[in-house]
Amino acid sequence: MATGLEYDCGLDELPTGGNASASELFRQHRDKLLRMISFRMDRRLLGKIDAEDVLQDAFVEVVRRFDSYLARPTVPAFVWIRQIARQALINLHRRYLGAQMRDVHQETEAYWAGGADHSSAFLAAQLADSLTTPSQRVVRAEAVAAVAAAMERLEPIDREVLVLRHLEELSNNEVAQVLNIDRFAASKRYLRALARLKRMMPAEP
Repeated sequence: MATGLEYDCGLDELPTGGNASASELFRQHRDKLLRMISFRMDRRLLGKIDAEDVLQDAFVEVVRRFDSYLARPTVPAFVWIRQIARQALINLHRRYLGAQMRDVHQETEAYWAGGADHSSAFLAAQLADSLTTPSQRVVRAEAVAAVAAAMERLEPIDREVLVLRHLEELSNNEVAQVLNIDRFAASKRYLRALARLKRMMPAEP
């Protein structure tokens, strides 16, 4: 298992040519990758693996493929690394859950092995304070439940944009890169998703 920022996973045994640069690039995006993995990991895997396990697998693959990426970069570096980390997570879901895992071929970017309900719970807690002004714990709990219910009614792409911005904490430009759209379109989608979420909220959560 990885133990922090020192990704010591036998680099001497991996392909040479870009290891140092690959390691530095991975460290640069480590926190964002960990957030993505943590929020998208199936809860049934808790106690069996952790986000660092997934990150370690992704790091090995990044180093292995780094020279090929440098020779022909088709997407920004962060998007490329994030894709590898997501695939590493999907592979671990398949390994541990097998037939119990949802069909990944039916997944859009908005759905992951953990399920939409998993994201809604986290995102509801993140957004409840910004969408309401609760003064008591019970009121906030009701607000969280209201946001979670509204989240479930959103279109997948709207939910995904909110997850990317508020859970993965990506910038607007990074969201645009992940969704393969321009930054103006990404900004519009985010504002539209927020507006739709607010419309679905009760007047007094």
